[in-house]
Amino acid sequence: MIKRIVIGTAGHIDHGKTTLIKALTGIDCDRLKEEKERGITTELGFAHYKFGEDLLVGIVDVPGHEKFVRHMVAGAWGIDMALLIVAADEGVMPQTREHVDICELLGLKRGIVAITKKDLVDDDMVELVREDIEDFLKGRAFEGSPIIPVSSTTGENIDLLKEEIRKTAENINERSKEGIFRLPVDRVFTIKGLGTIITGTCISGQIRIGEEIEIYPDHRRARVKNIQAYHENVAEATAGQRVALNLQGIERNEIERGTIIGRPDTLMLSNRMDASFRYLKLPFKPIKTDSVLRFHIATTQEEVRLVLLTKDLIEPAEELFVQFVFAQPIVALPDDRYILRGSYAIQTIGGGRVLDIMPRKHKRYADYLSSTCTILSDNNWAQKAEYHILKGGYEGVNQNLLAMVLGKHEQFVAGIINSLISQGKVKLVGKIIIHMDRFKEYKKMTSTFLADFHKKNPLKIGVSKEELRTRLPKVDPSVFQAALDELMKDGFLEVDKDRVKIKSVARNKDKDIEALEAQILKGLLRHGFTPPGIKDFAVEVRQSEGRLRDVLERLIFEGKAVKVKGDLYFHSDVIEDLKKKVRSYLSEKKEMTPSEFKSVLDLSRKYMIPLLEYLDEIKVTIRTGDKRILRSS
Repeated sequence: MIKRIVIGTAGHIDHGKTTLIKALTGIDCDRLKEEKERGITTELGFAHYKFGEDLLVGIVDVPGHEKFVRHMVAGAWGIDMALLIVAADEGVMPQTREHVDICELLGLKRGIVAITKKDLVDDDMVELVREDIEDFLKGRAFEGSPIIPVSSTTGENIDLLKEEIRKTAENINERSKEGIFRLPVDRVFTIKGLGTIITGTCISGQIRIGEEIEIYPDHRRARVKNIQAYHENVAEATAGQRVALNLQGIERNEIERGTIIGRPDTLMLSNRMDASFRYLKLPFKPIKTDSVLRFHIATTQEEVRLVLLTKDLIEPAEELFVQFVFAQPIVALPDDRYILRGSYAIQTIGGGRVLDIMPRKHKRYADYLSSTCTILSDNNWAQKAEYHILKGGYEGVNQNLLAMVLGKHEQFVAGIINSLISQGKVKLVGKIIIHMDRFKEYKKMTSTFLADFHKKNPLKIGVSKEELRTRLPKVDPSVFQAALDELMKDGFLEVDKDRVKIKSVARNKDKDIEALEAQILKGLLRHGFTPPGIKDFAVEVRQSEGRLRDVLERLIFEGKAVKVKGDLYFHSDVIEDLKKKVRSYLSEKKEMTPSEFKSVLDLSRKYMIPLLEYLDEIKVTIRTGDKRILRSS
């Protein structure tokens, strides 16, 4: 099985990065006419070298000029080790320092130093440069890295450098194919007959030919028509490879550097992020909270507002828990490394690690900030999952969303969820995970609302499910139903005809209410097919309109009264009599006009039209033109 890693160059302009790569691999990374004319690299370049049958190294050549640091960050993101290049005739220079800062901020711990242009100086100068490099790297991530003087012109020590690359690569773990598939786009072009091609380093997961992809943040979709890794056709692109994807269904102008290729619905856009931020030890002033800066992550660059959560200022060399607010949403995952530069992108000032891609808006100096930072920074995935589920409140978190905010594939997250369920910490309802504390609180709010409702509305039989749901905190319908099911199982409530009521209330009816119901039913029966309006009826039974409506709704629920369009209430026996009369008439006459209906019951239009429409509604009759016929059973 061949091992694949990616190396990125780092170093000052004109220190021979591109020339050294050509000496190592035979590939010229300066592909643009402008680069060849000016003799400097302005864009990312790519090469590769196969060490025998078991190691394939991809090499990203980054620009050294300070104007192209954005490109350098894009190239350095996703690499496994750095090849730091220092020219023997100049030594450590400003971009050497900035590039090493960037590599450290991106979490790189493996590196090799090549002293180039050995043929231009004497041995004493090479030794002075070596000492300069060793002194520069003291206390830094690359301290103790091999330092090899080489000449790309004569080929001196090139084989020694290759061997050192191989030895270092053996100690680097290959990236896992199990993560969420992501490929930050660093180049886009077209080839006649093939269409749109994008290139980038596959930083996690894998994708195969024929699969559908989504382009973030634009949410356009396309299909992978072909894949190349290091100029060879392959069936699958995997983490740790430099790849080119031939995309079908997308035009060249619909995708650009800075976008992210992923599977549909596996990545999310973030307007706000929690992160750790380390301000480099630079001769700069402190940075104030709410400062506007440039945020670089993968191939994306975006303007961002820095919110310091525990201080008003951050000093050079200090590291704090912060929140970023973006001018435009970006795509990232937890544990991603980022670089922060000044608002005019002149100098790298720091960077850190993304901790939460869907945080709440924190209150500065809040007591919980320290514990939140600890949870998000540690590698206790069960604790992180519980934090995000709790953050979801009564709505909980969808399983797919939980996978995104954890930055892990769904199988990994499913194992964490099962563990939390077995500990009684969370409840799984369909696709929603809700923390057990929140679910218990929601159940308690449901029972409290019902008890209060019955107390304030003693005449009402209960509350409709829809009204109850809207009067409680917003949750997924499945969580609402689960709460009702558990309360029914506990014997607290019952649901009948879409009405939710406390069981004890349903069983015990006040004698005064029973007497009022009997009075109202007697009145409805007496009025027959011509009941009074609600206002007149309220005067008749000496009740307020609101109280009368409550009792009528209760009688309707119990099947003793019927409401017909137009705010008319009838005794159920009257309605049964109506249905018998109409069925009898239509069985004999086959059809009935409104005037014929009027003659049967001797009704005015005020009652005739609502009753005819009611008969249609309850499927006793069917209207055809201006006539009614009997609906077949």
